Amino acid sequence: MDRDEGIEGESARRLADNGVEAEPLGAAVSGDDAGRRLTGAKPRERRVSAVAGLSALVVLACALSLAGLWLRGGWSGVGQPVGNVSTPPGESGLIGCWGGQPGFSPNLLDTAQPSAETVDTPPAAALRALLASPYSGMPTAGWILVSESSSQTVFIHAGTMADGNVEVTVVPGAPGPGGFGADGWSAGGYGSCMLYSVPPTGYSVATWTLDPAAPYAAGGTELHILVTEMACHSFETADGRIAPNVEYRNDTVVVTLAVRSLEGAQACPGTAPTPYVLHLDQPVGGRNLVDGGPWPVQTIAAGGQVVIPPTPTPEPSNWHMPMDCTGEADGAGSFKAASMSATFDVYCAALPAGWQRQAMTGDSMGSKVVTATYRGPNGEIFELSEGDLCGGLQSACAPGGSDLGKAMFGDREGQLVAGPSGADYALYVDAGQSPSWMATGTGMSQDTFKAITAAVIVVGK
Repeated sequence: MDRDEGIEGESARRLADNGVEAEPLGAAVSGDDAGRRLTGAKPRERRVSAVAGLSALVVLACALSLAGLWLRGGWSGVGQPVGNVSTPPGESGLIGCWGGQPGFSPNLLDTAQPSAETVDTPPAAALRALLASPYSGMPTAGWILVSESSSQTVFIHAGTMADGNVEVTVVPGAPGPGGFGADGWSAGGYGSCMLYSVPPTGYSVATWTLDPAAPYAAGGTELHILVTEMACHSFETADGRIAPNVEYRNDTVVVTLAVRSLEGAQACPGTAPTPYVLHLDQPVGGRNLVDGGPWPVQTIAAGGQVVIPPTPTPEPSNWHMPMDCTGEADGAGSFKAASMSATFDVYCAALPAGWQRQAMTGDSMGSKVVTATYRGPNGEIFELSEGDLCGGLQSACAPGGSDLGKAMFGDREGQLVAGPSGADYALYVDAGQSPSWMATGTGMSQDTFKAITAAVIVVGK
């Protein structure tokens, strides 16, 4: 299926700004006799348990369960509706990076001139200032303006980065220390960009696959699927929070899902997908069956047969946004820039309150080594060194100090030592190789040092 078929359904990963229940999500599909139908669906008995062995987490209070059939004007079923729905799912047809608002028409990807960085406007000048900096690691030409308002302007560069696209948001105001901007506007944020439909307020993106435990029946009116909620949701499944939308056209049946967001901050433990039975008004038959969440949409079945997708490259198990790094808010996106330009996994420290990042190097294009130094509230020092630490000489990065056994460096195991040169403790991962990772600590206990190294996180590209 290509974009010309008019399927403009996508969904998103980001949590909505609040937990107020609003409209569920769907795809906007046009056709000669396209029908927009919202189908009721009931979750079947949970068969897949949450991931075992994870630490116990405090699960914050979640929003009231969604039950029953979506109707124009609100939710009906068990319990009281907590909000009204004024717009049918997918009516806007907008997509955004990770489904973020305000979104834009997917037609812009084909029709807009990719030269927005050259326009004589303050937002474009701020974009140029960022792209010219050693921190960006992004293409300097070929940008599309996808949305603009008095509060922000969003630019997209399509299809040249490792993750597909890249996004830059510029906002009014002078840049802070170490920031980039021009003409009264500054870079507010930037990063990789996977496109999904913009979910309604109070909802986040869900993607789905066919449940292998129930064979696909193109002539039936039930779809047995597994629903993956892309927002963080602690140990909660998506049971009772799934909002389905099914759209029928001559050659395609588009199923787009959203999941009502849980209230409050949530952990990201990697909960298994939620089994779900979706009831259809029409059999799929020989039509294409697609997930309207990602953009472009993903074909699940065609001609009555399941389409086997290529195996995706897994993300790091402890993948985090760069802003989760201690001090990243004050560093002009330096860990983000380091991660995008490095050929190895870049880790940062996620430290308790009272710690500050003092210095960092290696956030420019082509850097082979990334370093960061942090100071604690009582004068403690924690340092990270990553990349080609050996410089061709194994003696330059060989472990030193008294062996204390093994300890964790995020999701990697390393060698812990006491009394290395210039520090109280050190942890070496793949010492003598390239890349390798090293952490040192001064002015803290062994237990504190091990806790800090275990909490370092992979910076998402």
